Amino acid sequence: MIRIPNVERDDRIGSAFNHLFQVVIRTERNLCNAITWDLRDATFFHPFYLAPLSIYKQGLKTNVQCINTPTRIAGYLNLVHFENPLLITEDMNLESILEPYVGRSYIPICKFELCKSNIDGLQSILQKVILRQSHSDSRIISPFSYLLGEIIDNMNEHSLGKYGYIFSQYLKKEKCIDLVLADDGITVFSSYVRSGKYMDEINGDEAIALKMATEGRSTKNRPGAENRGWGLSSSKEILVEGLCGSFFMLSGGAFHRHDSNGNVSIKLPDTINWNGTIVLMRIPIQVPKEFDYYNYVR
Repeated sequence: MIRIPNVERDDRIGSAFNHLFQVVIRTERNLCNAITWDLRDATFFHPFYLAPLSIYKQGLKTNVQCINTPTRIAGYLNLVHFENPLLITEDMNLESILEPYVGRSYIPICKFELCKSNIDGLQSILQKVILRQSHSDSRIISPFSYLLGEIIDNMNEHSLGKYGYIFSQYLKKEKCIDLVLADDGITVFSSYVRSGKYMDEINGDEAIALKMATEGRSTKNRPGAENRGWGLSSSKEILVEGLCGSFFMLSGGAFHRHDSNGNVSIKLPDTINWNGTIVLMRIPIQVPKEFDYYNYVR
């Protein structure tokens, strides 16, 4: 039995993974047995802990039983589809499915098929619902659309995954939207390996691969405007430098964080690995007066 720690705050974006990795390590050690997560300590789950924990659970081939969940927390976990993410398929009427969430402060954990014809429509509806929930400054519409579109497009183009995941929570007190996006595909490092580009510079280091990706070093080789890398460089500049938000990306055995304290790419211990890629973004709903979206879009 594995006790799930309570995580109420995430003062520095990505710090919730310090707790989640302990769950991952203990779970991986017991995969040959029945896995039980004991949630008795849970009083509140921060969005940047809740969604990654659920997404990790979905990726396990072994069934995980959750026990001793406090009644109030059980209700919340049910609302956000913690156990079974809301599956969005190509033939669904997305507007009718997501419209009920307009009056709430969150989008449930959604699981959607990558590389499908409804991706653009999904992005548009998610954007509309999330921004209506938070009563955001109208000037956030263009940068939010860019951030959401770039990350999902990257998952479609580079991850080779089957599914993507999204979860958002509007935090009224903090006046921000906490957004989680993830895929179940190959890692950023593996994408470089697959392309054969920059191998001498990367030299087997996943942290260097993440740093290069977030600086716009593409695995593609396209002329002109199409050769814009992963779109991560512009996204981070918009979010951190323009909107005063925070960015965190974890892929395989490394993570990259960019916030008001600077940016850093770190290789994790060999015992820790995340399948696929997950991105956390803290997006303020009030846009600085001096912000000009077109200064950041290349």
